[in-house]
Amino acid sequence: MADLNFRAPELSDRRWAEKLLAQSDFRGCIYTFGNNYVWRKVYDVQICRWEDFYLLRNSEHTNGTPRFLYPAGSGGINRLIAELRSYCADLGVPLLMTANRECTEKLLAEFTDVSAEPDRDGFDYVYEASALAELKGRKYHSKRNHLNRFYENDWHFEPIQQSNISYCKEVLSRWLESDPDPDKMIEGGVVLESLDNYSELGYSGGLLTVSGIPQAFTFGERSSADTFVVHAEKALLDYQGAYTAVNCEFAKTLAAEYRYINREEDTGSEGLRKAKLSYHPAFMEEKYLLTFGGTT
Repeated sequence: MADLNFRAPELSDRRWAEKLLAQSDFRGCIYTFGNNYVWRKVYDVQICRWEDFYLLRNSEHTNGTPRFLYPAGSGGINRLIAELRSYCADLGVPLLMTANRECTEKLLAEFTDVSAEPDRDGFDYVYEASALAELKGRKYHSKRNHLNRFYENDWHFEPIQQSNISYCKEVLSRWLESDPDPDKMIEGGVVLESLDNYSELGYSGGLLTVSGIPQAFTFGERSSADTFVVHAEKALLDYQGAYTAVNCEFAKTLAAEYRYINREEDTGSEGLRKAKLSYHPAFMEEKYLLTFGGTT
């Protein structure tokens, strides 16, 4: 077996992992340690360090066959691809990989036996931070209407910290009670673990209240020098415009430091796709599913 020692990520991995992730400066939501850590059980995420590369594999969608994320870090990528091919050959399976457009084009130019297909359900929606913070122009007219209705209330927005994480959990609990769908419960478990390890994961976020009662929260982390990824955004429906308000208020706190806000993928949900498109993304962070020919 090739010299790749994959295992489940642990909180103690964050320091070295983030250092290697930063070297590649990818904007994709999956290139964040927090994302990899909290979804590890759901997607069978495993990581390892190979020289100065951060490697990730999962097998949740491939019937047990590992699929690798295009590695982050620095060094001889061709040597690493050869190592991954050897690893997969020992397992008797082809090398499968997920990569963004830039890395996909690089691999297609370098290797003649690679095929690629777009993973539209996995495309990340990336927005101008200033656009989400200001909601200017005709295209955001309906959003501003919702926002203005919410602003009629006695509202307050503040950073998430240890003293108010219990309020976020209260919102999450009520959000789950509104629709106990199995997929929603899985997501709720991931968000709860994120809140339990909020400081350890280095997250940033905000809490929205009305008359002192928690109504919405959001949080995420940096993925690249110019991009912040929003991992979670939950709001109750007690007040019109709560989702719009927590989105806008958090974007205001990010716009001075980041040019872009990545609000992750729609996972193929028609409703989620419509909602994300309604905020008019600046571009999509495209993802491709790659298959390397053979098992040797």
